[in-house]
Amino acid sequence: MSAENLAGKWTRKSGRTLFDSITCVVFLFLDFLDAVLCVVFKLVDEFFEGNACTPCYCGKAGDKNGENKETEMLSESLYGRKYMLRNMGFLGFARKWRIYRKKKDDRDGSVNEGLMVNRWSDCGCQSCVSWMKKEYDQKLHVVVKNLPQVGRGDEAAENVIFLHGFLSSSSFWTETIFNNLSESVKDHYRLFAVDLLGFGRSPKPNDSAKYPKFVKSVTLVAPPYLPCAKDGATTSLMALNTFAGKTLWPPLAFGKSVMSWYEHVGRCFCVLFCRNHRIWEMILKLFTLRRELNFMELDLTRHTHHSAWHNMHNVICGAAKLMDKYLEILNKSRSVKVCIIHGDHDMEVPLDCSNNMKKKFPELVELNMIENVDHTSVILGRVREFAKSLQHIWASS
Repeated sequence: MSAENLAGKWTRKSGRTLFDSITCVVFLFLDFLDAVLCVVFKLVDEFFEGNACTPCYCGKAGDKNGENKETEMLSESLYGRKYMLRNMGFLGFARKWRIYRKKKDDRDGSVNEGLMVNRWSDCGCQSCVSWMKKEYDQKLHVVVKNLPQVGRGDEAAENVIFLHGFLSSSSFWTETIFNNLSESVKDHYRLFAVDLLGFGRSPKPNDSAKYPKFVKSVTLVAPPYLPCAKDGATTSLMALNTFAGKTLWPPLAFGKSVMSWYEHVGRCFCVLFCRNHRIWEMILKLFTLRRELNFMELDLTRHTHHSAWHNMHNVICGAAKLMDKYLEILNKSRSVKVCIIHGDHDMEVPLDCSNNMKKKFPELVELNMIENVDHTSVILGRVREFAKSLQHIWASS
């Protein structure tokens, strides 16, 4: 081996070691910061909310004192996230404080009514709390377009339901695809775009993961696919490491890892940006000289911390262990076709997710790999083409 190659190899190895060391130090600091914020938020929540305080997931699943049945339906990634400081005194104090408050509430006969209370750390503007009004009756917000006049003997009209992705809303579909479908669609399809629980204009209750009755109408959850391990907990944790692994680069990946691994650090960001989204929207309008902001800029902050946190862990990570079961049911039906559209430059969801699903269910899955597009531009960069492909899928199904 030449001296030049040896020097290059040594430089790369040294750079990788330095980068890994810095990463370790940064996330060790975040471990410490999250542990401190756990205590801070416990005290502040107690001051503002009293017994309506919602427990966090810093402890172990068994620390909830008799609530193990409730935790069985939660993703293992909520309690399985490993922290270097998890067992230190900060978290021990927080757990003792929660146990003390629970015993006191039981003695006082208090009942947690936090489901219908807007938390102090969430935005209280008219738009964000409109779901709490009685006339809304706690129903999901649905945008409906194209209602064909179908006679009793005409069964041509079919329902098409659009479900948005993470940190988005029904606007993602109504502002893009709905406006680019052909006129013939109006005579054959009813289009429904739904704001999922916790996002857009749909209800944003505290501890939404504990109230499955609010999501009975959503029968299909389709997170990115991972091969299911024999141990469901392993699959959920593998999903967390795959889609939000601890890394400093690129910056977007670092942001995802912080928001997905550190509950209280993430809540700080939500207090700063989501609670004050109207101020940030006004600042953005001033700097960009625009009267109206893009729907994606608005949707990014119009959610609560709990809705985003539970969506990441219970839907994306928790449902990963159930995907094989659901796909097997569809595969046995022989009447359903699963179509996947994936950009080959996608940095959010690895291409292996789609390839593995196609490999395991070759007869069920139809995979369309789109060249030179990423996770966002696979739709936003080619809206008309995407709308045409949807119409083709509907017509052939």
